Formats: sequence, C-alpha cells, structure tokens
Amino acid sequence: MSLHKLRKVVAAAILLLSLGLLVWAILPNKREVAMLVLPPIEMWQSSSGQEIAPAILETRRMRLEYPESLRIGDQGVILLNLETVKEDPSSPVIQNGLSDAYNSYNVMAEAKFEVAGVRVEPANPTRVSMPPGQPVRFKWQISAEQAGAYGGNVWLSLRFLPLDGSTPTQKPIYVKEVGIKTTSLLGLSGTTARLVGGVGVLLSLLLVFNDMIDWWKKK
Repeated sequence: MSLHKLRKVVAAAILLLSLGLLVWAILPNKREVAMLVLPPIEMWQSSSGQEIAPAILETRRMRLEYPESLRIGDQGVILLNLETVKEDPSSPVIQNGLSDAYNSYNVMAEAKFEVAGVRVEPANPTRVSMPPGQPVRFKWQISAEQAGAYGGNVWLSLRFLPLDGSTPTQKPIYVKEVGIKTTSLLGLSGTTARLVGGVGVLLSLLLVFNDMIDWWKKK
C-alpha cells in the first residue's frame, strides 16, 4: 500500500472513531419524570394536637425530573416543582377536619437529594417559603467521577413555623427513590470525549487536506 493510500485509511479510521466519540458525548441523556398530586389531607400539620388540623387547603401537583443516565464528568440537573392545581368547581376539595394553616403559620418547603458517590449541589437541605398559591421549585446539580449505578432519595417536607413564635414542626410529604446510571466510553469522561473527538476530526482533515485541495481544483 502506498503512503498516499495509507494516509487516507488512517484519516478515515481517525474520523470514524472521533465521530463516534462526539456522538456519544453530545447526545442528550434520557430524563425521567415522576408526577404526584398532593391533596390537602397529605399536607397537614399532624403533631399540632388540635382537633381541627391546620393544613395547606389547596391541591398541589409535584413534578420530579431527573436524568436516567449521565456521562462521568458531565453535570446533570434534578428539578422538583410543586405547583397549585386549579380546582374544578364541580369537584370541591374535601377539607373536613382541616383549617387553613396560613392563619397560624408561616409555611416553608424543605427538600434534599441524598445519594452516595455522586457530587450534589446544594448538598444540604434547601428551604424556601411557600406562600399560598405560589409555586415552589428546587434544583440540584449532580456529577460523578466513576461509572456505575447510583441510588438515592429525594425528600420533600413541609415546615410549619407558628406565628406566635413557638416551636416549629415538620411533616414529610414525599419521598422518591431515584436511580442514576453513570457511564464512560473507553474510560473517557464526557468532556474528554468531546475534546478528543474534536481534535481527531481536525487531525483527520489535516491528513487529507492536500487531497481535498486537489479535488477542489479539479471541479
């Protein structure tokens, strides 16, 4: 085989390998979505000791979105949204035995994603105020340095802060097990694969640059 043909074969091999790396490193990861409707009976302050329990007298929809898989070295995002559901007038919310918690409490939502072997930001529980009718949103950024399967849990609680300054109470309202698979290609992270793939494409083009110029001149 002549040097000219060998250069073309090498360039084609490098190009195919580089494109494979780029495709793997660029394709978006599949995401999972979990939905749950939370009626008032799920959002009441159970340890108040009152005959009529204070509760959030509105139905809320919880939406959890997370990556099913993630390339090592890349950053993934977990989103948790808690939004008010508009009630159908023909189907009123059952509120027997419940009173409006906002009359006596400031209410906060607290969430946390717990998982071993994965970097999570923020790592500590996050609390946000939950005014009546307003959406609540949480966001975590995750990444891993080793390929493998990781299982964790997303926790969501309501924190009731009495307006009279007495001791706050907390009620868990949702827990979801989340499984995330982290992958690598030839031991490469997503960032490294994109870099190597890009350099490989440029190198393959340089190897046949003169051939491309000659082909263009003959057109």
